[in-house]
Amino acid sequence: MNKDIDYYKEIFNNISQPVFLMEKSYFIDANYKALELFNMNSLDELILLHPSQLSSKYQPDGTLSVDKSNYYIKKCYEEGEYTFEWLFKKLDNKTFLKEVNLKKISLNNKDIIQLTLRNIEEIRTLKDEIVKQKIKLEQKDNFINEINQTILGTSDDNKSLYDSLSLLEEYKRALDESSIVSKADLNGMITYVNDKFCEISGYTKEELIGKNHNIIRHSDTKKDFFTQLWNTINQKKTFKGIIKNRKKNGQAYYVDSTIIPIIDKNNNVVEYIAIRNDISALFEKDELIYEQFTDELTALPNRQKLLNDLKNLVSPKLALINIDRFKDINNSYGIEIGDKILKSFAKRLLVFKSTNLNVYRISGDVFAFLAFGNFKLTELDKTCRNLNILCDRESFLIDEDSFDISVTVGIADYNEKILTHAEIALYWAKKINVDIGIFDENMPIYKNLKSNVELTKDIKQALKDDNILIYGQKIINNKTKDIKYETLMRMKLPNGKILSPFVFLEHAKKARLYPLMTKKIIEKSCEYFKDKDAVFSINLMIEDIKNEKTINFLFSKLIETKVANRVVLEIVESEGIEKFEEVGDFIRKAKALGCRVAIDDFGTGYSNFEYIIKLNVDFLKIDGSLIKNIHINENIRLTVLTIVNFAKVLGIETVAEFVHCQEVQNVVESLGIDFSQGYLFHEPEHLV
Repeated sequence: MNKDIDYYKEIFNNISQPVFLMEKSYFIDANYKALELFNMNSLDELILLHPSQLSSKYQPDGTLSVDKSNYYIKKCYEEGEYTFEWLFKKLDNKTFLKEVNLKKISLNNKDIIQLTLRNIEEIRTLKDEIVKQKIKLEQKDNFINEINQTILGTSDDNKSLYDSLSLLEEYKRALDESSIVSKADLNGMITYVNDKFCEISGYTKEELIGKNHNIIRHSDTKKDFFTQLWNTINQKKTFKGIIKNRKKNGQAYYVDSTIIPIIDKNNNVVEYIAIRNDISALFEKDELIYEQFTDELTALPNRQKLLNDLKNLVSPKLALINIDRFKDINNSYGIEIGDKILKSFAKRLLVFKSTNLNVYRISGDVFAFLAFGNFKLTELDKTCRNLNILCDRESFLIDEDSFDISVTVGIADYNEKILTHAEIALYWAKKINVDIGIFDENMPIYKNLKSNVELTKDIKQALKDDNILIYGQKIINNKTKDIKYETLMRMKLPNGKILSPFVFLEHAKKARLYPLMTKKIIEKSCEYFKDKDAVFSINLMIEDIKNEKTINFLFSKLIETKVANRVVLEIVESEGIEKFEEVGDFIRKAKALGCRVAIDDFGTGYSNFEYIIKLNVDFLKIDGSLIKNIHINENIRLTVLTIVNFAKVLGIETVAEFVHCQEVQNVVESLGIDFSQGYLFHEPEHLV
């Protein structure tokens, strides 16, 4: 018995409309939709509330809600059912109008009121449509009744006959203008069709007259349907229904049909007249909605349907299912085989579909289970583990080839970011090589993501508040002791903390904010040094050189501030710098303006003497990882010596970075390096 109660309780909870149960004047139960409508988290928030407590104080007619609700409740207990419109109020004080249906039911030998809410607009639209259809049908019936009466009332008098025929012609014209009309004899052979019939079917009158109506029958319309149709009209009753027909070109169309037997004065059926209205547009709209929400390959609901259901279903829990290494199958066997596997996999997933669990294909090789209602997260986890067991146990046989498929799953519980959380859980499961990952806010990947989001906000705010700062560090000429500056980027946070590019630069690139930051550095550096005599350098990366807008901005600013002949453009050595044509073209244009060019961080990573020969640069800045230990490591000293000798042969000056102590500086000078830069001489300072 308890199982039966649980079963019916589950049905009640998942009814698509908000439904409440009341005893006397107070709520005693409600389904999920009802609680969701009023933003309630549990039934405890509703129990023993009076309807007026979920209503505006006054109804639109000025009546107090408490008085009017008591009146309607009393009417329902007296009459058994009562329907009306009502102005409700949510816990956040937002008001909305609904149609309310009160119905007295018996539950455990008690008189209970079932309160159901429906959308006013939907009800009004439905009522309007019903009225329109009723009017159309009444008009059709009136036309036919008038025709029958005219036929039965016709006398032998010529004038009366003429008047009757004229009237019949008017009825016929009215029908022809408004509807698709045909007539058939007792055997169903077509004896008349109007122009609208020919227009929609694609047949001519000559092709239709004398043929059976099954000439337009669509194969989707079952034989039982026509059996019922003939049983109805043979009993001299009017048949009404929607029929799917087929045009001459094979295309389907839908008609709302009324088929009326024509009776003579002896009460015998002499023929049948069918009056139809084309309603294909309504079905096309439904099909369009179906296509919009359906994956074409697997016929499963798609990502759009999932997003829609996540908004509407109660207490959703989501599992994203990714087929492991599916790309390898596509690459090895071809997309056609891959598609067959996806279709077969989709069918296997449908084994797990239930009242509270839907199946979707999200994209490519990613599918989803969406559980809702009382379906617990632990049950969803167990379902996914059963899927893994099934995949391990049963291979996929496609065109005589056997495929072993495994999946990785990411699961998330209900919240407004459920899809994002499931994606994070899936990514984490793949990263740590487990079958199933369940989202947890303590996941390192989630913490990093939150940190990245915050960092993105900080970068945007810094750009907005002009908190991308210019720092400068001195570069010393080891012979003349003259000074020039390298400009360095820093970012100031709202709390005053200063961040170096090491913290934010890579993230700024991923967030597509880096070009804006580069422009800030270019603008501030040029403006700061335009009225000074000092030589200064600006750092550029390959990303900057590839960005036409950035380079155009740079050249325009150099010309505008007239500092080109005092600027050294430092290209940070990185992957891609060996693309001589692109980099070489930039260097030629920069030198034409009077700029000098340096290769920064030379000596590690992608260092290559060949491309230095091809690029017409003025300076090589030797990477600090070599310089800082040059005084204690002989192999490093020899490496740096090779770079210096190479540069001298080409007439390129050298700069030692990370000179942090006198011992390092002594070695630098002994090797004949032209410039030194580091904390021994100067720590970076804020310029602007």
